[in-house]
Amino acid sequence: MEYVLIKTLHILFAGIWMTSLIIDSLLRSAITLNKHKSGEKKFIRLYLNVTNVLGIIGSSGILVSGIILVTNSGYQFFQMDAQHWLTTKQIIMVIMLIIIFSLIIPTAKKIRTALGEDLESNQVISDEGYKNLNKLYKLNTVINVLVLINFLLAATHWLIG
Repeated sequence: MEYVLIKTLHILFAGIWMTSLIIDSLLRSAITLNKHKSGEKKFIRLYLNVTNVLGIIGSSGILVSGIILVTNSGYQFFQMDAQHWLTTKQIIMVIMLIIIFSLIIPTAKKIRTALGEDLESNQVISDEGYKNLNKLYKLNTVINVLVLINFLLAATHWLIG
């Protein structure tokens, strides 16, 4: 029973993280449509907050439930000879965590600084702020692709071995 509950939570957290794919593109469109307009800063702040919350819930949930699933099953960590699909997923997760902590979080902090406290001001975001926003877009795209790959590995592992 406990294993089924943890596996269900694991799938739920994957769904939350996958939701980021859709929301990311919708919010990017809203930011692009409102570039240099009065609501631009609010959309950027919303983008930062939503991707942050979904990322924290999804990645933390996947990480914790995945560790519990591995330790309570016949699987092992980073054992390529037995369950190569799972080891691939584990390696991808480590890569995602490195990208998140070393690149995404510092870039998001820079964007928050560029936005300033007053989201209502008509002051334009600096070129450096836009540069960091574009960098964040690319990094989030990489994370979203890796999440999708991990999802597909989990959904189709019975087909490949």
